[in-house]
Amino acid sequence: MHQQQWRAKKDDYRQSKLAQAIKAQRAKQYDQTERDPEATAFYHSKQWKKVRDYVYARDGATCQVCGNVVKNRKIIDHIVPRRLCSSKQALDSSDLWTLCYKCHFRKTRLERAIALKPGGDNILRHLDRQWWTKVLREKKEEKNK
Repeated sequence: MHQQQWRAKKDDYRQSKLAQAIKAQRAKQYDQTERDPEATAFYHSKQWKKVRDYVYARDGATCQVCGNVVKNRKIIDHIVPRRLCSSKQALDSSDLWTLCYKCHFRKTRLERAIALKPGGDNILRHLDRQWWTKVLREKKEEKNK
């Protein structure tokens, strides 16, 4: 019961105007200080926003790995990392999917680990949606045990 109350309180806070303002400020600061200028320009372009909104609607605002509804934060992820794509491929909706924050975090962590291996970028270029879905679901199940 205590855990349910805590989660409800946490969810209420996440959806509050204060929390949204803090997230927006952190995102702005990240764009200005950590993200490379090329990526910032890409993610603020009209073309990206149009494709992002299309993919979000196509996927029914639902995480394609765990099925959670993605409400307040449109996380549209490149299956093949954007840094490994051509500019045309980066806007290809077949290489994009909607993920919730937790699944996106897991995927990003795995991508970084794979990229550090010898030939890691080449491996990442060949991993498809089906493989990622399987691995991310397994990781989620491991965490829930």
